[in-house]
Amino acid sequence: MSDQTDPDEPGPAGAGGGDQPAGSSSGRMDYLGYQGEPADKADQDSMSSIFKRAKHPVDTSGAPAGGSGVSAGGPDVEAGTDDGPEALGTPPHQTDSSRIPETTSMRPAGGHGGGVTPRAPRAEDVDRRAERRAERLIAFWFMISVVGTVGFVITNFVGDKHKQYYTPCLGSALGMAVGGLGIGMILWAKRLMPHEQAVQERHEFTSSKEEIATTEAELTAGFADTGLARLPLLRRTLLGAGTVLGGLVVVPLLNLTNAKPGKRLDHTSWVKGARLVTEDGRFIKLGDVSIGGIETVFPALPVTGADGSVSYEPKTDVQTKADSTTILIRLPPGIDRPRKGREDWSIDGHVAYSKICSHAGCPVSLYEQQTHHLLCPCHQSVFDVLDGCRAIFGPASRSLPQLAIAADANGFLYARNGDYDEPVGAAFWERS
Repeated sequence: MSDQTDPDEPGPAGAGGGDQPAGSSSGRMDYLGYQGEPADKADQDSMSSIFKRAKHPVDTSGAPAGGSGVSAGGPDVEAGTDDGPEALGTPPHQTDSSRIPETTSMRPAGGHGGGVTPRAPRAEDVDRRAERRAERLIAFWFMISVVGTVGFVITNFVGDKHKQYYTPCLGSALGMAVGGLGIGMILWAKRLMPHEQAVQERHEFTSSKEEIATTEAELTAGFADTGLARLPLLRRTLLGAGTVLGGLVVVPLLNLTNAKPGKRLDHTSWVKGARLVTEDGRFIKLGDVSIGGIETVFPALPVTGADGSVSYEPKTDVQTKADSTTILIRLPPGIDRPRKGREDWSIDGHVAYSKICSHAGCPVSLYEQQTHHLLCPCHQSVFDVLDGCRAIFGPASRSLPQLAIAADANGFLYARNGDYDEPVGAAFWERS
């Protein structure tokens, strides 16, 4: 237990005025308490009791107890020596502006205490030629940004959106436009802008007039440090890259003025006389598909040569597959129930229907021979092939469009009437 002194009694002689009351300002202790403030008697009682004795315990003779020296983690204190109070609490942070100057120090670099190590000057800071090389490199990347922006605009308005190159070219051009400007900015900051190490202390939210004036001066000096005033090539290429890149905002708005598809979506690539061809380019003849079998076919358009001969060009590109994919099924004789007006749309049990589901456009590719049902694997819509591929189950509400087919003198199957007589694809056509 620590010694307790009556507040009415005079304090110790070394406590700074023994006849002064403990609560007065002159009755405070001479040593520092928390964060350097003068400690009163209550501070002394709390800080010089169990904490002090726990750090440097002594035995009954007054000598330091075993384990209280340097080996215990603290300084070697002799018996009877007063090393001052034990101040507890969180040490102030380096950026805390409430620190008193006595607790703030800047230690020299290179020693064991750490500190700030000065940065070696860059080549651009001392060599004008190096600075010019850096300027030209940054200007090069700004010009790359300009080329990418122009390429994006040209690809958007001139490129064929149905070709495979369109999306990669559009993305590459946009990457050049944004990446060129970004790389140029990074190189600018790393190689031409000044580098410095600074610690900013906390400040009040309301700035004084002096601070505002200082900020304005720093902004002016910062603009001068960028070199825009004395590097005309850098200034002009940056302005050009930023202006052209800003034009990308106008491109989506201009896309709204593009021609509408109109009735183009009502038709597919099937034309009258187009042969049925597989994806690998094989023409379908009578007898190639066994009873109960199915085959995915595409149109092979007839092309008349200069000598009058007719050849067939298979259309198996991505655009054609998106709307012209057809499924050919061979039914057993006599079981098909064609709808009125479609009695001659099939031949020898061969029927052809659009493979694109009328619900959401998924490929209808699962055929059950016993029930003669087509199943869409996406949402389990079921179509009855014997009844004109009528939707009998699932979310699909419209039958699959049928393609009228026939066979020529050589037995090759072809589109008898040309395109489907109704739009293919999802059921939104019914609401358009």
